[in-house]
Amino acid sequence: MKHIFAAGMSALLLAATVAGCSSGTKDSSGTKQTLTLGAIVDVASFDPSQSDVGNYMQYLQPAYDTLIKIDSSNQLQPMLATKWTYTDGTKTKLELTIRGDVKFSDGTAMDADAVVKSLERFKAANGPRSSALQNVESITAPDKTTVDITLSSPDPALVHNLGLVAGMITNPAAAATDLKSTPAGTGPYVLDTKKTNRGNVYAFVRNQHYYDTAAFPFNEIDIRVMTDPTARLNAVKTGEVDAAFALASQTSTAKGSGLTVLSNPGDWQGLFLNDRDGKIVKAMSDVRVRQAINYAIDGDAILKAYAFGHGSPSTQIFYPGTPAYDDSLNSKYPYDPAKAKQLLADAGYAGGFTLTMPSSTAFFGSVYPILQEQLAAVGIKVVYKNEPASAGLTPYLSQEYPAYMFSWGSSDNWLDASLLLAKNGAWNTLHAGDATIESLMKQIATASGSAQDALYKQLSGYVVDQAWFVPFYVADNIYISSTSVKVVAQPEQSVPSIYNYSPAT
Repeated sequence: MKHIFAAGMSALLLAATVAGCSSGTKDSSGTKQTLTLGAIVDVASFDPSQSDVGNYMQYLQPAYDTLIKIDSSNQLQPMLATKWTYTDGTKTKLELTIRGDVKFSDGTAMDADAVVKSLERFKAANGPRSSALQNVESITAPDKTTVDITLSSPDPALVHNLGLVAGMITNPAAAATDLKSTPAGTGPYVLDTKKTNRGNVYAFVRNQHYYDTAAFPFNEIDIRVMTDPTARLNAVKTGEVDAAFALASQTSTAKGSGLTVLSNPGDWQGLFLNDRDGKIVKAMSDVRVRQAINYAIDGDAILKAYAFGHGSPSTQIFYPGTPAYDDSLNSKYPYDPAKAKQLLADAGYAGGFTLTMPSSTAFFGSVYPILQEQLAAVGIKVVYKNEPASAGLTPYLSQEYPAYMFSWGSSDNWLDASLLLAKNGAWNTLHAGDATIESLMKQIATASGSAQDALYKQLSGYVVDQAWFVPFYVADNIYISSTSVKVVAQPEQSVPSIYNYSPAT
């Protein structure tokens, strides 16, 4: 899942550290013992309640198991919970059966009571994904291996969310300590603070209390912060790291160097027009202005220039192949600057207006000037405010900006709707409300089968008409690896889960 662009240490600082390093040791049989990954972002927090998904998951998964595992086919599998079921017809009462042999990294037992405390803490934390549990009314543990979750209303994405950060169970004893810097979970690895150089490399070694060591073939996982794409490619080529996210423009070079290149549909990339009520920029409250912005941007040209054609045009926020996705919507906003100007004039903004947005060097570097030029051509002046790498997601989740460029990916329609469209959704940052969206989401929550699919498509069409976003395209995720490891791609996820790596021999 997920969808993130943030920055970390510069490639120049990193180069001094990785130069001459090996991507991992081997045992006497020649089996690779250390997996080294190149990450495009630095970790913002090791506290799941304060983290997001996307590229941040690879930092959290070594230290935290989830209640439910999302496998490489996007299917839900048992993990900390061996089974789960709704016990009522309205799907507001979920019962989970918890493993009885799990310990936290400090050796204390994890039981149903610990799960309850972790879920309650996550819900109350007001983090980037707290809305994942927004419908949870109560959580109880009738015995040591059973957790009952009662919802105020049905939540079609609840079980899926328990396979993401909401389902990462934190040690109650560590709740008062600084989880931001030191994880405390039930995962297969623990952070080795002596080997870790924060902002540069994070070293995870085996958790001696883990219940299923055989499921993870590596004795150590090292994650190196490498925000520069050229540095990442070179590091994989030289064997300094085993695998990393790459740019579409690097595909040919990677293949020519004998690297394995995985490509699968990933995030949609484009503009979030969050100021739908005109709280910051009055013009943004007019649907004609938001539609004008859609017509003013040539997504096909950006796809060719930035992603080298590795992707497909899109006007919608939902992932291809999911119930909400409607291919016919992709012709809604052809590139038409003249129409954009007319819509602006009709809305009373023939003279244009100014739009201030954040910028980041981690992603979209070459897109910012293209976007600025295309919007200027219809009278909209774009001013960028550079945000430092240390800011992480804060600028995007704040209420400072009326719009911003971002990358978003998810395979669950309800999850997307809850985060992006619901009035209290974390990524509906200025909390714009819409009666039609609220009505459709209420109907979707209780519907099923083809009736639910039709409602999802109706929701997608309405959001496209209202122009709450400006998707340019759905980009292909490009992931490269050396011949020393085998990697299985994770659909709709920026980087593969740690479960998807194994030694090549």
